[in-house]
Amino acid sequence: MKYFSDPPKCLFAIKYYIKEKSTHMDTQTLFPSWFIPVTLLLFFPSIFMYAIRRRSSSNKLPPGPKRLPVIGNLHQVLLGKGGVHQTLWKLSQTYGPAMLLQFGSQPFLVISSSELAAEVLKTHDQKMCTRPQSKPAKRLSFNYMDVAFSPHGDHWRDMRKVLVSEFLGPKRIRLYKNVMQIEMEALIASISLHSLNTTINLEDVILSLLYDVVCKVTLGKSYREKKFNGTTLKEIVDETSVMTGASFSFIFPTFGWILDELTGLDRKLEKCFNDLDGYLQMVLDEHADQNETSDHVNDFVDDCISRLTSDEIKALVMNVLEGALDTSAITMVWAMSELVKNPGVMQKLQNEIRICVGRKSSVDESDISKMTYLKMVVKETLRLHPPAAFLMGRECVSHCQIGGYDVLPGTKIMVTAWGIGRDPRIWKESPTEFLPERFENIEVDFGGKNFEMIPFGGGRRACPGNNMAILTVEYAIANLLYSFNWETPSGMKNEDLDMNGNGFPFLRRTTPLCLVPTKYNWED
Repeated sequence: MKYFSDPPKCLFAIKYYIKEKSTHMDTQTLFPSWFIPVTLLLFFPSIFMYAIRRRSSSNKLPPGPKRLPVIGNLHQVLLGKGGVHQTLWKLSQTYGPAMLLQFGSQPFLVISSSELAAEVLKTHDQKMCTRPQSKPAKRLSFNYMDVAFSPHGDHWRDMRKVLVSEFLGPKRIRLYKNVMQIEMEALIASISLHSLNTTINLEDVILSLLYDVVCKVTLGKSYREKKFNGTTLKEIVDETSVMTGASFSFIFPTFGWILDELTGLDRKLEKCFNDLDGYLQMVLDEHADQNETSDHVNDFVDDCISRLTSDEIKALVMNVLEGALDTSAITMVWAMSELVKNPGVMQKLQNEIRICVGRKSSVDESDISKMTYLKMVVKETLRLHPPAAFLMGRECVSHCQIGGYDVLPGTKIMVTAWGIGRDPRIWKESPTEFLPERFENIEVDFGGKNFEMIPFGGGRRACPGNNMAILTVEYAIANLLYSFNWETPSGMKNEDLDMNGNGFPFLRRTTPLCLVPTKYNWED
């Protein structure tokens, strides 16, 4: 479970907006006749302010590439080949693990080494644990009522306590495990009914599983198919994840709000909020009207109604949905992709799982603790394929030094989890290859004590649900590999499987993972 106005998302969103528009429109439609002259007119005051800010300073700032007036280094990111994470990682190889960039009028410090990540997330955590503020994040978090986007302070502490006690506490974990077991057995039975050599989209299957489990634990029932104003919950969650970073005003505070209005982003943001608010209000109304029976089991919303406002409940529910669904699904899909591409690894893991479990209908949670190779596979997947390329953005609130360089208040911090997980200085043996055995002699703590790989972040703002996330991924993969053998569709070789990934805020496969399951026969 990894949380998602957030500096990295803002860059992804703008690049995605331009790419999507240009795919379906010509230049005249993408940028109307008024757009360029109006934008240039708005830029002139900023050029003057930029010239003033370029005056000499006694601070020792981190190095970085040359910037252009007004837009700073935006052109290098938006025009770079590949994803934003790949572009910034390549730049860091030239300018170092602490690289200062300017996006619009905002300074961004890009951290791309485990040593400097430790300084940000541990040594100077108190000075860098707040979140950058933006109009989309404020709106979609119900005025910072949540845990993910709210500034560091008393309200954040109170909401985090509620999240940990009511969603991640022992009672809810027991319910989560029971629901997961029931839904997994139903999924195995459903896949078993497919005729021989049937190809299935594994990402769709896994997402459906997780939506059923998380919604039942959080909201009391599966809302996967229920719509509000013609929109499903998944569509609303996906749109919210994108829109929290879609803002010109975040990088151009002086005049960006005009661009947000002219490009339609404000209208799109308001529609996104209305859909989100309306759907969650529908859920709250159903809880208020329900007649409890003797066998009723309280869900997350039930236990929050008596202690939180409606907006606080909605904000926390959105954090849970964004944090528990796509991230876990993406990790499972990447794990299955690597296993299919590396059949020797998959065979070794299946042997371990089937020996540990024996001849049963499915894998029990108690069996998982004995599967040491499974844990290595999951760690290697998170190292190579963290669900999000960057940790959720932070902001420096007071002067400090990172790597011997001065970091000034207001600087946005981007820590590249994707790059750190592939750093050849740390991962000396084939850092870009999938080798679970590397963890036989390497201890990795996901709780924030080690910084060689940081899929869940670290410090005060680390993801509190990392244990539940690991449990979910291990349990699902173990059951899928225990019950079925998996192959690529006819005519495709394992080694030809497309392993490219991109997107925002999460790094998904660029092509769906479609595989052919074959029920395992113990008699063979």
